[in-house]
Amino acid sequence: MKGGMSMKSSIFVITAAGGNGTAIRVLDHALSRAEYARQGKQLGQDMERFGAEQTGFLIPENNHFEMAGGEFCGNAARSAAILLSEIQRKPRVSFTMSGYTGTVNATVKKTGDKTYFVECVFPGLSAVRRDIVLSSGQRATVVDLGGIVHVVIEAPFPSEADAYQVMHRTITRELNLEKRSAVGVVWIERVEDSVKMHPVVWVKDVDTFFYEQSCGSGTIAVSKVTGIHSIIQPTGKKIEAEITDKATILRSDMEVIHSAD
Repeated sequence: MKGGMSMKSSIFVITAAGGNGTAIRVLDHALSRAEYARQGKQLGQDMERFGAEQTGFLIPENNHFEMAGGEFCGNAARSAAILLSEIQRKPRVSFTMSGYTGTVNATVKKTGDKTYFVECVFPGLSAVRRDIVLSSGQRATVVDLGGIVHVVIEAPFPSEADAYQVMHRTITRELNLEKRSAVGVVWIERVEDSVKMHPVVWVKDVDTFFYEQSCGSGTIAVSKVTGIHSIIQPTGKKIEAEITDKATILRSDMEVIHSAD
């Protein structure tokens, strides 16, 4: 790709639809699962001031991307696709990633100096849904993506941090999800012909807990529940999800907001 960003840096923070920064460290070799978690937790602490809400590691030599918590993350997948596209100097790349057993096929279109439009196709990504009623009486839908599970609730978002954290932990316990790699509780509200989502995500191995400003996997879950493809994120921007029998596709604008050695 002509005019690509400098790849002399080894750490990048990349946003999706204006939020949910992913801090990615580019490595020349793979690490152990325990080391990914340890280094990822530190990387998250270091990069949180730049808007990072999650961390991962790209090993270009292996065409592999690993989240610090071993989870699946749709926004991070598109972030990794940008870096791999720049490294390989081509607009279409394929790679494997944590929390997903297939091969990600990505198309990266450069739209500005540090901005991109990225589509990731996840062939065979499982999205199993089941409708439930919580002990509170609230109806909800569980969408299990394998590497992360989301509980989607159509209700007003409890915007105070102590309120949504308590509700997330209560629901996680009630549904026996404490051992899962990552758990999201996503509140949704109808906005004209679309839906706005409020995703709160906990990642077990690195023990992070964020009201994410955008969420790719949550967008897949909300699309699965509502049948709507273009989902409004907390930033006000949209991520598109397309779910077919053969694959799940995510698309959105992306931006590299920080890079460092």
